[in-house]
Amino acid sequence: MDVKFAPVMANANNFPVATIRATPAFCVTDFRRLGQSTDFSQCIYTRNGRAAIGLAAQQLMHSNKANVVLLPAYHCPALVEPFLWLGYEIRFYPVLPDLTVDEDVFLQYLTADVTHCLVVRFFGFQQNNKQLINLAALAGKVIIEDYAHALVDFLQQLEQVNSTVAARICSINKILPTIDGGLLYMQQGIGVQPQYCSWYEEAKGIAFLFKIPQFIQYIKSKVKKPRQTPSVAQTAARTVNKLTYFQPEDLSSASFRHTKVILQLSDFKHIKAKRRSNYNYLAQGLAKSQAGQCLYAYAELEAPYVLPFLLNDAADFQHLRLKKIQVLRWEEVAYGQCQVSEDYRSRLIQLPCHHKLKQAELDYIIDAVQNLVKKNES
Repeated sequence: MDVKFAPVMANANNFPVATIRATPAFCVTDFRRLGQSTDFSQCIYTRNGRAAIGLAAQQLMHSNKANVVLLPAYHCPALVEPFLWLGYEIRFYPVLPDLTVDEDVFLQYLTADVTHCLVVRFFGFQQNNKQLINLAALAGKVIIEDYAHALVDFLQQLEQVNSTVAARICSINKILPTIDGGLLYMQQGIGVQPQYCSWYEEAKGIAFLFKIPQFIQYIKSKVKKPRQTPSVAQTAARTVNKLTYFQPEDLSSASFRHTKVILQLSDFKHIKAKRRSNYNYLAQGLAKSQAGQCLYAYAELEAPYVLPFLLNDAADFQHLRLKKIQVLRWEEVAYGQCQVSEDYRSRLIQLPCHHKLKQAELDYIIDAVQNLVKKNES
């Protein structure tokens, strides 16, 4: 099927720079904790999660027949674009309001001509992925599991052999304070090896990590004209391009070397406990909110990426962004028949809950959401 993505609904340039970010910032004190020993030798370091998806999809393509992949209808375009570039036929299976999938409906999508299937751990939660994987495996499909939001669980899975899953991918920079990074694990091994960048580019990456270029740009902004918001025509011109997020050249690029170091020195036990604690604190504070509801009331075993919150009023997204909170939203889902995805592109937002948030920042997020109701009543 032809894939057409819905347009962007909100331009980030129209909001102030966020002071509460969706992902943690780097600090040298992060190295005070030595991480647990994890064997990464089975993994390929990639530029980002979408490059890991692209490599997996490329390595797992059938050469003697058409490649048809099932993807969840609720997604970021970065999940879809690698398959588009590789020439896969793409079909979307619908999701339920809690982002699980009706297994009977899923079975109907596992037609004989489907060759591949991808399942996602949305926001770090499992949904009913195990059941979907079992069904796809019984149907003889090539299975890719997306852990982009679940780095900690991805690492735990390295110790558990599962021959039914051909490949697993994850993003490093969604969980750790890095500026790039993805990991790819393939059951059959991989015949290519992405290459590290030059040491000059590595140095530029380290400078960016320490916010040196950002500081210089901040100083320049005080003496130069402020950045202009793109016109409607300019924005429309960019959306004409077929690939917005996936860059084919990333398939041959490994992550920065310092990303690998940060990963290997991270204390995942601490990260998981802190993220879970932050999530549950936010969820408890928002449990009786009149502005909307948490998609998942409690994180028991997970290390959540964000807290998904379903707004009653989609317009409240911009009010939270104006509060300098980096609230995320998947606006550009592909057009299709899934009503949940169409609804969630405007109302399901992602609130920060990462492991470096302070108590005052968590309280600020709760107050900002609770005050949305007061704003609507005034």
